[in-house]
Amino acid sequence: MARKPIRVSQLNSYLSKLIAADGVLSDVCVVGEVSNFKVHGSGHVYFSLIDDASRIDCFLGSGIYRGLEFELRDGTELVAEGYVNVYEKGGRYSLNIRRLFEEGQGGISQDFERLKKKLGEKGYFDEKRKKAIPDFPLKVAIVTSETGAAVNDIIKIITSRNSVVSILVYPTLVQGEGAAEMIAARIRQVNVDLPAADVMIVGRGGGSSEDLAAFNEEMVADAIYESKVPVISAVGHETDFTISDFVADKRAETPTAAAVLACPDTGELREDVEALYSTIRNGLARLVSNREMRIRANNMEALIGRLRSGVSEREAYLSSVLLRIQGSVRSRAEKAGFRAQGQIERLEALSPLKVLSRGYAIVEDTEGHAVTCAGALAAGDETFMRFSDGSVSAIVKKVVLGGDGDDRNE
Repeated sequence: MARKPIRVSQLNSYLSKLIAADGVLSDVCVVGEVSNFKVHGSGHVYFSLIDDASRIDCFLGSGIYRGLEFELRDGTELVAEGYVNVYEKGGRYSLNIRRLFEEGQGGISQDFERLKKKLGEKGYFDEKRKKAIPDFPLKVAIVTSETGAAVNDIIKIITSRNSVVSILVYPTLVQGEGAAEMIAARIRQVNVDLPAADVMIVGRGGGSSEDLAAFNEEMVADAIYESKVPVISAVGHETDFTISDFVADKRAETPTAAAVLACPDTGELREDVEALYSTIRNGLARLVSNREMRIRANNMEALIGRLRSGVSEREAYLSSVLLRIQGSVRSRAEKAGFRAQGQIERLEALSPLKVLSRGYAIVEDTEGHAVTCAGALAAGDETFMRFSDGSVSAIVKKVVLGGDGDDRNE
């Protein structure tokens, strides 16, 4: 071994002194875009400055942060003045900032907003086209890294809550070169291989904005938009928002939250069903008890008594109706009899027989025609004379006309 080995702490101490002695690194000015912005409980601020190719961790003291005249947040383009410092215990270096100047919105943030506007105009974010997440899924597909904590958290939550769901993992890169292409391909693969899947979870655990960059790519948005399987986006932490979140049918704040959204808790469902069953059973028991009490109160003898009473009431009613009908019929018959007797008397008064009973007779010829005048007869004509009690035949011997004694003999 050419040189005597040194300890890790000695190496980091040497690097710290070397960097501190460098004139450029002790007073450097860096431009970049803010990423992964966080305020510590102490008031100090930690974030990264990034560009298209690299990043550097930054530290901003609480005093300087409180004195800023602009809002510091992810996507802000800054010019930072400070010095490079080595954290010996962790072996990491960072830019300790003395002064900050706002340059405007960074390029990465601008790209995000441009893509968001473009997809919004194409209707990718419309709520009316988003698919509902099934209440009782049987197959769940997961598109994420097979080595990350996210997949383990999702599987653990689902299996602890639901004993009937089948889980299929489609492993993919979630950051770095080629990640966006692989994520989009896996989403499409689920739709081809497993079209019967009830829901698909697409995401990863937390990270910086550049770590989540793959989920801000248009190709991933296209794959989610075209998916026939409902998609839950679960990217990063609760405060992280990506293009995938806006396009997906449902956004979950974290992968763990996605697992809860995807599958119901069968234990809770069982408790709900048992509570409902108990309610129904108790309700039926009360209903049966009430019916039994009513049956006991309405015994057969009482029922027969009520029926007899009802029959008697109906008989009395029918008897009264019958009496009214009979009385009405008798009254109408008597009135009709009186009217008929009056008609008979009037007819009898007008009858020729009534006249004959007073001593008159009706003279008829042989053909039964009434002879109304003496001039219609001649001596020798045969006639019939009708009396009230019978008739006689007679031969005309002499016809006397008028009151002067003029007569016509044979």
